Amino acid sequence: MTPQRHVDAGLPPLASLEARDEERDQAIVARMIARHGAPSLHDYRRVYAACGLDWPGNEEIRRRHPVATDPAA
Repeated sequence: MTPQRHVDAGLPPLASLEARDEERDQAIVARMIARHGAPSLHDYRRVYAACGLDWPGNEEIRRRHPVATDPAA
């Protein structure tokens, strides 16, 4: 059986082992966004609605979470 290769080409680097938890979290989020793209405001609205949560507003979502740029903007 051939070992699977881990492909990192073009992805942001992982945080070092000495990094704080917050730095590791940010590095992981950056890699996920590089691979899959960030969710849109519409995606976040659907999740908030599905959970029965009040929508805190677009600016608050942008402050809290990575959000894809609006192609219409």
